[in-house]
Amino acid sequence: MHGSQIDTSRGGTASEREIYNQIQYVVPEGAAKELSINLYGSIYRASRDLNQDLNEIWLFVEYPLELL
Repeated sequence: MHGSQIDTSRGGTASEREIYNQIQYVVPEGAAKELSINLYGSIYRASRDLNQDLNEIWLFVEYPLELL
């Protein structure tokens, strides 16, 4: 995503961009069948007027449980 000509509270303009990726793997068979691993990464950059740069990496692990 990309944004430009953003009005800032300081009376100027700014720009920003974000790049994100996601990859997921689900175990198809065996003892860990349906175990899901999801890796998410995000890079956010903003011009000096917004003064923000963020990097995130998230790892989600899901395993369905049958309680009853």
